[in-house]
Amino acid sequence: MAHLSEPAKLRWGELEEDDGEDLDFLLPPRQVIGPDENGIKRVIEYKFDDDGNKVKITTTTRTRKLANARVSKRAIERRSWPKFGDAVQEDVGARLTMVSTEEILLERPKAI
Repeated sequence: MAHLSEPAKLRWGELEEDDGEDLDFLLPPRQVIGPDENGIKRVIEYKFDDDGNKVKITTTTRTRKLANARVSKRAIERRSWPKFGDAVQEDVGARLTMVSTEEILLERPKAI
């Protein structure tokens, strides 16, 4: 029977001098707890601050289920119809509207 060996923990004397290398492997792993019956989810993370101290960061978020949209039975039936005309070549998301987050400047050539 083969014996599985766990990776050996590093001792403080075996660590090299702090020359800017990433020491995140020394931190405990990230924990995600929840969501519970109230929709509260907690994420616990650890990281080093600027002074080299270990800092625990707890993020608490609330998740909610959005209301379902009411769709008529006829509309659901129409979704299963085969496409025809120019819609045959288009993919599903081709007709979706997108809003640009960039500032759009319009020039009016005949403006006084």
